[in-house]
Amino acid sequence: MDATTPRSMNIVIIGGGTSGWMTAAALANHTDHDITLIDGGAPIGVGESTTPHINQYLRFMGISDEQMIVNARATFKLSSRFVDFNEVNGVFHYPNGQNISGDVTFQRWMVAKAYADPPPFAEVMMPFTTVVENGRLPLNTDLLGTFDLNHDRAFHIDAAAFSKYLRDRFCERVTVVDSKVKSVRVTSRGISGVLVDRGPYDIKPKEITGDLYIDCSGIAAVALGPLSPFTPYHNLINDRALVCKTEYTDKDKEMVPYTNAKGMSSGWQWTIPTLDYISRGYVYSSKHQCEPEAREEFGYEDAKLIEFQSGRRIHAWIHNCVGIGLSYGFIEPLESTSLFNTGHGILALVKILNEGKLGRFARERFNKDISDHMDGWKEFVEAHYYYSQRRDTPYWSELTEDIHYSGGAHDVVSDIMVHTHEVDHGKDPILFILAGHGHTCVDTRKDEFFNERPIVPNVSRWWERRGKISKSEFPTMFSYLAQRFSI
Repeated sequence: MDATTPRSMNIVIIGGGTSGWMTAAALANHTDHDITLIDGGAPIGVGESTTPHINQYLRFMGISDEQMIVNARATFKLSSRFVDFNEVNGVFHYPNGQNISGDVTFQRWMVAKAYADPPPFAEVMMPFTTVVENGRLPLNTDLLGTFDLNHDRAFHIDAAAFSKYLRDRFCERVTVVDSKVKSVRVTSRGISGVLVDRGPYDIKPKEITGDLYIDCSGIAAVALGPLSPFTPYHNLINDRALVCKTEYTDKDKEMVPYTNAKGMSSGWQWTIPTLDYISRGYVYSSKHQCEPEAREEFGYEDAKLIEFQSGRRIHAWIHNCVGIGLSYGFIEPLESTSLFNTGHGILALVKILNEGKLGRFARERFNKDISDHMDGWKEFVEAHYYYSQRRDTPYWSELTEDIHYSGGAHDVVSDIMVHTHEVDHGKDPILFILAGHGHTCVDTRKDEFFNERPIVPNVSRWWERRGKISKSEFPTMFSYLAQRFSI
């Protein structure tokens, strides 16, 4: 494609999963192009966790909390809770939002950890985390500082329900082809057409052509794959996931406002409470555990096996083909970055399409944006393993001892640990993971040899605040949603 590309194009979206319908909804409502979507079948349909960045897409589309709760069968997510990641029986949170406590810095908490006994870092920095850990839903009160439920939340969603809502609500002018893709015509200049099944009684497939093709076919990457080589993230060794749904036994207790991630012998297990069911999954490394062993440890016989590889394509946009979602790349399920990456790619694409200049510079600008974004969050996910203290299984030993991690984020954190300079933890979420894993940057030798003991914060104030929060009345998620949204 070049700068002379006409303003109105025929855009073909390949794939009707969550990425496909998110893309179609955005393009149909925020561009003037003709949109065709090839929907070859239902998505996996498990519950999916999101990050607060999903709000950028939701605001862009004008989707309210009520619409998400009712139509995506969603619940609020305020934090990611990690169990058995730092050590067996260890627990820490990575909370959502920017509710930074005004009297605390990362360094002050580290000093308190070295010389006193402070509450957990997340609960000091973001007091609403105490409510979340107690399984309750925090509401806006002075006790919780600047916390705002209308802003500092993500969602647990039913992916299939969310896709259906986008299709029904926003895709009226999208031409939908409910057929499976037979093949994609690939040339030296990109994609020339997509062949789809006509039906059980038609031998010759139907060809769908367009000016721009958006690959939302998932891991298969049927269009982008032949054009752009795949580069793996070698430091992320998980490559399998067992997934299933379970029914609630007690929604008041089990519908908690966090995604729970529990370290296992050869991976980790998620628990995601949507409005109607609990999504469960075991993400593991096939190098360290075979499928029967993983199924036994997971404990759910009917779980579906999904194979994946962490990594990304060299180019997200090459010639007339753009990859959105899993077709471009995948980090791994930890920290729920998948829909975040999808939404980021969609908004960046819409911006460029509306500029109307689709030449080489636009494509390369898009590629740099998308690759930098994914590589940066890859480092964030790596940190959950890199800073762990676990050595009790071959899997954890490899992650914490054998793999060489390199990159900007890890270098920044190493510098902080050596030189103990101030850092804006609101801009560096890895510090929550560092603190959760029990590391400290305070060198007590200065106190021992040079009598340079730092000023130790009064942790009693932190404990007092934590105690007041723990004793305060907050609703359960289920009772709040039932009352507010008539669920």
